[in-house]
Amino acid sequence: MISVRQNKAFALVFSLIFLSLIISFVAVYSMAIASGFIMSNRAANEIKAYYTAEAGLADAYERIIQSPQNTTPPQTTVQFIPSASTDNGIYQTGTGQGNYSVSIVATYTPRINYTITSTGTYNNVSKTLQLRMIGRVISTYAYWSQTEVNPQYGDLWWVGEPGLQYYTFGPVQTNGSLNIWGNPIFYGPVTEGGAAPNYQGGTGSDPSKIWLGGLTNSAPLVDLPPQGILNAISLVASNGGLVLTGKSTVLFNPDGTITVTGVVKNTSGTVIKTYNNSTINPPANGAIYVQSNFVNGTSQQDGNVTVQGTVNGQLTVAADQNVYISGSVSYNSDPRINPSSKDLVGLVANQNITIVEASAPAKLELSAVMVALQGSFQVDQYWVYRGDANTAVMDQFGSLINYVCGVTGEIDWSGNLLGGWNQLQSYDNRLLNPGIAPPGFPPYVNNQGYGVYNKISVTECTSGICG
Repeated sequence: MISVRQNKAFALVFSLIFLSLIISFVAVYSMAIASGFIMSNRAANEIKAYYTAEAGLADAYERIIQSPQNTTPPQTTVQFIPSASTDNGIYQTGTGQGNYSVSIVATYTPRINYTITSTGTYNNVSKTLQLRMIGRVISTYAYWSQTEVNPQYGDLWWVGEPGLQYYTFGPVQTNGSLNIWGNPIFYGPVTEGGAAPNYQGGTGSDPSKIWLGGLTNSAPLVDLPPQGILNAISLVASNGGLVLTGKSTVLFNPDGTITVTGVVKNTSGTVIKTYNNSTINPPANGAIYVQSNFVNGTSQQDGNVTVQGTVNGQLTVAADQNVYISGSVSYNSDPRINPSSKDLVGLVANQNITIVEASAPAKLELSAVMVALQGSFQVDQYWVYRGDANTAVMDQFGSLINYVCGVTGEIDWSGNLLGGWNQLQSYDNRLLNPGIAPPGFPPYVNNQGYGVYNKISVTECTSGICG
């Protein structure tokens, strides 16, 4: 028999155990809630820190693209970093406070590019992001012109007739209107500032057979980089490149050397080196610039260079007047056959890029990125008969940028080739990669003198490693 007193003692012990279990459960539950709250709060802070770091990237990006003359070395980055007296990088996010710190590094290979690193902090939680951006180049177009109306010859025509079939691959942009004779074929997207193409009456043009890559009329205008970008090439050539003065010749050799005729002058105008059909290694940075002589403080019109040959490597040849092409320009390793080819050449003229008809072959290859800033790509004696459209063929591969459309051939009313070349145009698709351009090649600058950039990548950094 169990006494009443013993029953009460047992109940008391049981109650204490039960109460202890409840307290333990409540404690564990409370700790779980607190831990979950902490984890949730940290996750929220990490998201806010990430967005804060993004804000830092956006701030630095806007500072760069709204800063004039930021495409020409040497370039400091201090001006882009927020100033403690005017903008210390602190801003409000909801009810908490976040801040970011930004660093910017500028380099010039292959052209102006920036690496922006932003660390955003929110309630002692930090995230670091890195943005890489590079100066855009106009060579993203297979063909570009300000106008298709030549001031000397009037309307110039893209021809597609049984006797002459003109075609082009890659993106095309003109700020005017294209003049269409018959059915030339555009395999890439075409944009023009004009309201509609100018179709030659009576030639049977059929738009469905022409604009295979699409046509956009009344498109936004795209500005050619200003003449001042030649200064950027000149500076690059002056720092590890080659600067020639007066009429010069640069021949490309398949073994990677170049054969040069011309002189080098110092800042006082004294000749310090003469090249007379001299074969040399190309300059270290691949940039060659030909400037005019200055006589009594006046610039002469002799900053001209003649080129031809087989390019092995990467070069840019620029002239403050004209570039003359005396024969084929080709790549030692053709990218159309070998997609991994690194061969690339840029030809930049302040005025015209001109084919010298007398020395150029009937089968003419032109593999290059060509830019005529204030003039045309043209043939000097376009009326001279080189053969019909099947024998006088210009294989123009790369990118052609000219301010005014130039004359490369002449046709009769039936579209038959009377002189010059049947120009077949194809785009070097490598140029779609924003990181690929000839060395020292002019970056794209808008009318306000500000750089235009391509964003390469945005990556998150962990333990000092980005991406």
